[in-house]
Order: sequence, then structure tokens, then C-alpha cells
Amino acid sequence: MKPKDEPIPIPAVVTGIIMPNLWDYNGRINEIAIYTGTEEVYRVEPNRLAQEIMMNFMHKRLAVQGQINEHPDGNMTIAIQKFSAPEEKVEK
Repeated sequence: MKPKDEPIPIPAVVTGIIMPNLWDYNGRINEIAIYTGTEEVYRVEPNRLAQEIMMNFMHKRLAVQGQINEHPDGNMTIAIQKFSAPEEKVEK
């Protein structure tokens, strides 16, 4: 019997505030997370884009696209593939 093929995951878009999530003993940020408006937290998996976001967009609102993984402990992570700053609505 042939094993069932795994479905190909589709990248998801998550919008939220970029915040520090884990620090080392010297107070340096080791991990960032995206905190959404619906109180979900997505830990960001380390890669080149995560490093760029950590350096330039801390405490800013971003929309990120990537693969989301749910871990057995209930934590969610996202491997960011691209990101953008959502447009701000300006009231006149």
C-alpha cells in the first residue's frame, strides 16, 4: 500500500506587532515573535528575514508571509518568506 502523500502547505499571512520574545543572560534579544490583534503569538523561526526584521522593525506592525508550524506544546512558529508594512489609514 502506497503511503498517503502529505499535502503541500500553503504560506499563510500573519499581521501583528513584532516584539522580543526571548533574551540571553546579557539582555540581548535571541528570539522575536509576532503578537496579533486576536492574542495569538507566533514565534519567528531564525533566518535572514527574521534578522532583518529584528534589526529594523521591532515594536512595529508588519504583515508577514510564511510557513506556520504548530508544535506539540501548542506554540506556533512561522518561517518568514516575505514581509511588508500594512498601509496605515489616515483620517482627514
